[in-house]
Amino acid sequence: MVKTGNISSETHFNNSFPEHCTEHMDGQIPIENAEFDWNKSTQAKLLSSFFYGYICTQIIGGWLSDTYGGRRVFGIALIISGICSLMTPVCARTSVYAVFVVRVILGLSSGVVLPSGNSIIGRWAPLFEKSKLTSFACLGVAFGIVISFITSGYLCKHGFDNGWGSIFYLTGGFTVFWAIAWFLIVHDTPDKNQWISKEELNYIKSNVQFDTSKRTAVVPWCRIATNPAFLAILVAHFLCKLGFLGSGVFLIGTGFTSCEDREIAVVLLSLAFLFAGFHNAGCLVNNIDIGQKYAGTLFGLTNTLATVPGMVAPIVTSILTPNDTAEEWRNMFYVCAGVCLLGIVVFGCLASGEVQEWAKDETEINIEKPKYIDKNENTKF
Repeated sequence: MVKTGNISSETHFNNSFPEHCTEHMDGQIPIENAEFDWNKSTQAKLLSSFFYGYICTQIIGGWLSDTYGGRRVFGIALIISGICSLMTPVCARTSVYAVFVVRVILGLSSGVVLPSGNSIIGRWAPLFEKSKLTSFACLGVAFGIVISFITSGYLCKHGFDNGWGSIFYLTGGFTVFWAIAWFLIVHDTPDKNQWISKEELNYIKSNVQFDTSKRTAVVPWCRIATNPAFLAILVAHFLCKLGFLGSGVFLIGTGFTSCEDREIAVVLLSLAFLFAGFHNAGCLVNNIDIGQKYAGTLFGLTNTLATVPGMVAPIVTSILTPNDTAEEWRNMFYVCAGVCLLGIVVFGCLASGEVQEWAKDETEINIEKPKYIDKNENTKF
């Protein structure tokens, strides 16, 4: 979409380090089919505008899903997201401010997707299948990113509407189409699914630790905020975009690769994010473990805080790597590994896999009034 400006190795790179890579081209690098003269500052604002909306709807999205049902929240959010993608090429050719607005709306709608999905899993996942279902759902996110990146490069060169426009039209169109299928197939709880067998329904209901047919708008906010098990998830989710021990080790190793070992660096980074998958099966599922009834709300709370590092990380990276030297990036990887280590300590000390008291259904105790006989009147009361 954007025309490339001057790229100078003297401007961006410090050659005082012998291990530094200097194989960079100077001058103008034109991009075929590019239409816009947006500078780096404008591009950064457009990219970050998504997160301005994304961080605002996590908690409300989780609460709405737990209270009224995740099916509608999830489906409506997808339709809005699809429409925003379809409108992006038109907005881009109209005004940069229009792109900013549409990306904020895209962030607002996308912010409710993960909490609402977590809420649905919380009402469908039997006791010993929560990790499998959550991990399988998270796999879809990674798979979608891989497919999008692969196809986007091809569409930029061979797609319609000047190449890049076709990316937004196709992804937006598929999203809307898939959202329609979502409404036709998905149900909030097992009780409402007309295709489920009686045996499966009984199995799920007997292995879910609360009555999925009942909903409440009352959330024990104070008890959640002061609960050690929840705080462990909150800290772990905040500190680990990156996963835990395995990610930290491979990130440090990446910092010691040289220019001639580019392939090794890619492998180490890939392994670092491979270990991040354990994070999905552990920390993220733990929301459902401790409070299955409020799974959407809990995920909204933790993911709101977890969005902050995603917004701050580029700023911190630019501060720590002003010259893009190998030593500076090595220090950056040390910071990432230290964050992972802190997440291990906090989560390991405070985490719990048991349902907390505030997440259990309240049981009504009926005290039957005792009967006695009046000796004088011979009457039972």
